[in-house]
Amino acid sequence: MSDPSIFNQVLSAALGMGWLQWLATVFGIAYVILAARENFWCWPIGLVSVILAFFVYIDASVKLYSDAILQIFYAGMSIYGWWTWTRDSSDDELLDDGLSIGRWPMEYHLIALGGGVVLAGLLGLMWTQLGAALPYIDAMTTSFSVIATFMVTRKILENWLYWIVIDTVCIFVYIHRELYLFAILFLIYGIVAVVGYYSWQKDYKINVSH
Repeated sequence: MSDPSIFNQVLSAALGMGWLQWLATVFGIAYVILAARENFWCWPIGLVSVILAFFVYIDASVKLYSDAILQIFYAGMSIYGWWTWTRDSSDDELLDDGLSIGRWPMEYHLIALGGGVVLAGLLGLMWTQLGAALPYIDAMTTSFSVIATFMVTRKILENWLYWIVIDTVCIFVYIHRELYLFAILFLIYGIVAVVGYYSWQKDYKINVSH
């Protein structure tokens, strides 16, 4: 076969990643796992991840400026999430999260879905003008990632359902663009999102029963 196997492509991509990409990836996975466990340390870990990713995206060999801008938003959300998850904690009980898991009523989700579609349409139009690959799909995952991230900061249970859909779409996008390492990364994110949903749902039911 003249084309390398998928395994060889993944291995080649992994070996070709610089140390910043590796660190951003490791911290990103740690963030998702800690968030699923409702551990407030997910936010400082996530902040480190997005700062590293920002410098990866603005590198002269990458130039993914839209993704870099998204990292700035994520950084702000990391600080906000850190504050909301711990603001009711005393200094002696810092590991006891101050924010309980909640749920959004259906009308909130309809507003979020409508807003996400409108934002995706505007971003997709802009990405099209800039010649981006898969502009509207990229815009859709970006806009709903913004919404889902905000939901995480407020400990909204359904955030994980949003992430499951987003991660699934991203897997197929990265496979389509032959970015197999990123596809595997988002497969990991998706698995953690499923675990996170059931974990948070269990804690939510315990909280509402008390």
